[in-house]
Amino acid sequence: TEVNCRTAVAKGYIADLLKVYEDWHSNDTNLKNIPIRRALLHCLHRAANSDVGRDAMVAEGGISLLFQTTQTCLTMKGLESLVEPAIQLMRKCNPKVPLPLTSDKSAYSFPLPGRPVDDWDADLGLYDDSLEDDSDEDTENEEPDNRDYEDDLETDVNKLCPRPEPDRPLEQLGQYVRLCPELHHDFQDLDSSSEVDESSDDDSTLDRDLNKETASDQGDSPSLSDQEENHLQTRDFHKHYLSCSRRGQEGHSSMVDRLLERYGTCIPNHNPRLYTATEASTKSVAGYSILAFPDFWGHLPPQEQEPMAKRPPHVQRRKVFEDIQRLICPEDIINKVVFDMDDPSPQCSTDMCPSSLRFFSKFESGNLRKAIQVRSHEYDLILNADVNSSAHYQWFYFEVSGMVAGVPYRFNIINCEKGNSQYNYGMQPVLYSVREALEGRPHWVRSGSEICYYRNNFCPRRGQKCSFYTLTFTVTFRHDDDVCYLAYHYPYTYTTLQTHLKMLEKSVDPQKVFFRQQNLCDTLAGNSCSLVTITACPTSRAWKHLHQLRKSDSKTHNESDLCACVSTHLCAKLK
Repeated sequence: TEVNCRTAVAKGYIADLLKVYEDWHSNDTNLKNIPIRRALLHCLHRAANSDVGRDAMVAEGGISLLFQTTQTCLTMKGLESLVEPAIQLMRKCNPKVPLPLTSDKSAYSFPLPGRPVDDWDADLGLYDDSLEDDSDEDTENEEPDNRDYEDDLETDVNKLCPRPEPDRPLEQLGQYVRLCPELHHDFQDLDSSSEVDESSDDDSTLDRDLNKETASDQGDSPSLSDQEENHLQTRDFHKHYLSCSRRGQEGHSSMVDRLLERYGTCIPNHNPRLYTATEASTKSVAGYSILAFPDFWGHLPPQEQEPMAKRPPHVQRRKVFEDIQRLICPEDIINKVVFDMDDPSPQCSTDMCPSSLRFFSKFESGNLRKAIQVRSHEYDLILNADVNSSAHYQWFYFEVSGMVAGVPYRFNIINCEKGNSQYNYGMQPVLYSVREALEGRPHWVRSGSEICYYRNNFCPRRGQKCSFYTLTFTVTFRHDDDVCYLAYHYPYTYTTLQTHLKMLEKSVDPQKVFFRQQNLCDTLAGNSCSLVTITACPTSRAWKHLHQLRKSDSKTHNESDLCACVSTHLCAKLK
């Protein structure tokens, strides 16, 4: 009971229990008294259900003792039953540590109409009641290898919410006529009587138009010998190109031209120059001034289906042991900040940190707030919260450079919130290599090994009532001094969307496809929220053909479909 636990702590019994456990571990060489050792671990587990018990375990060196004895247990098959409870106990007693940030609030803020900035989280109740403290539960630190997480995933369609009923009468649909331009377009380009020849190949027309659009930008791809002779070093590209502002600074256009002339581009449905021009008008809360290379250069789809990654046995156990070593051997921890969004001064240049990776995320859709070098090849990464918020950490997208080829680097994203993740079931981050792209292989590829997702000992600065989770993965880069990008999933920026819409509009045959892009509204930041209409043109301007188009289209524009369309556009643009 809690009373007995406090009594045991007050009388020093926690130290005695640890000494007894160590004695049995040293002298039970024949492994005949494993149940006694398991019972001692159970007693320590019960004591660790209270704050005083956990503090006593740490003060008496319990974590160090359990770490050493568990390492011995791993080498003996008969002691496997002691490993899991010992690991759970160490995780439970590992002291909570606030995130190394100056504030839990997002690094970015945006003034909302009628709401002061101080009220960001007033109606969210963050870290107070929404996230419960389950530290007193025996299952808090169970290994995900042995836990059934299926209940956490929404797989039962019967539990999903039904489609909502229309929230307004059908008579009010008249106000949305302007959102259906095809219903009142006169199609003057079509002949009034004859029908358009339908024998042409739509696919070849699309390909031909796209080739015309990008012909000026696409030179012949250089051969390998050309690349060796005129190779633009990746790290030089990082220095000169990525440090150029997209808005008005001299040298930016010349670098774009230089890249395209030297390497050409072979990405279908993508035009780097058009992307650069479109991105200049994109407004961002972050006020970034740099293009991410994958978004500018484009990428090709995967060459083949990518299988789910296989999870090695006991990978999380090894990662937890490495995390616990930070507490036991603090002298082995570097703890050097190599990137900090909150600090505008350069943290880690090539001269200042020659042996460290360099990070960057101040570009569209980028998210990495802070990077800390923990060990020689291990980094803790902290994500930025949503704008005007102190929560919602999931998406990551950042640049990393200065690596050594063939060396495994461990990345720990330490402020994840979800109780479980698809990364526990074979999902991998995606990686884009600038060196590979310049050599003709511009792909986002699934990358990373030893991937797992588990609860850690970090907590928000505002309170210790909840725990964060760690997503950890190891990446071995293929090239020295490459510039690579890592992301949660394939990035798709607002500028990419607007660029694709412009190219799509120019590529369609207006005799066959009706394409209109309208401005539904502007976001609070001032970006256009586009409403796109795509449908087949009537075969002629004859009354029966126009009537058939408008009659069939009007049947599809019922209120639920229209509301779904509008809400989809709003959600996509506001996000």
